[in-house]
Amino acid sequence: MPEQKWLDDAEAAYERRQKADATRKALAAFDHAENINGALGKLGIIPITPAAAPDGCTALTPALLVEANPEEELYGVHASWDKDERKVRLLLDHYWDEYPGLRPGRLLTTVDDVVLARREGPAAKPEPKRTGPATWDLRKIAEDAARTIPSDVTSHDASEITQLLSGLAAAVLCLADTVSGTCGRP
Repeated sequence: MPEQKWLDDAEAAYERRQKADATRKALAAFDHAENINGALGKLGIIPITPAAAPDGCTALTPALLVEANPEEELYGVHASWDKDERKVRLLLDHYWDEYPGLRPGRLLTTVDDVVLARREGPAAKPEPKRTGPATWDLRKIAEDAARTIPSDVTSHDASEITQLLSGLAAAVLCLADTVSGTCGRP
């Protein structure tokens, strides 16, 4: 088997990148734990268990502020780091529902947020972000299709057939636009 120095070099470079990435993630988790514990301290909140990132671990363990109380149906409250907002976000847990576990709640700005989150529960899930236009202007698409004839059409007959097909597409799109407006659905 011929020597594959290039492959050995590529494997070594890959290993270095993996180690550097794991180190970066572990440091970020440690920084987030420090940010959470610092924010809690500023508000005078003493957690049952502070936020932590064990040595070499890339996962953040949220701070436990209050345990769940099933008899009174109060949520357990944890404090974690919201990477998008770059602030402390409360996480809520409970064990009497069919989906136990931590769910995102409100951002932590005051001690009152903990009290409110305990009673309110998780924040409502945001609507999924839609890609593309909110509504299609099918009439405009149909008109554009009727006017547009491909530039590679050279013969007169092919041009007429292409124009007829564009007109047919326009008619179908206009019909779809009318039906969607009448029936109230796309």
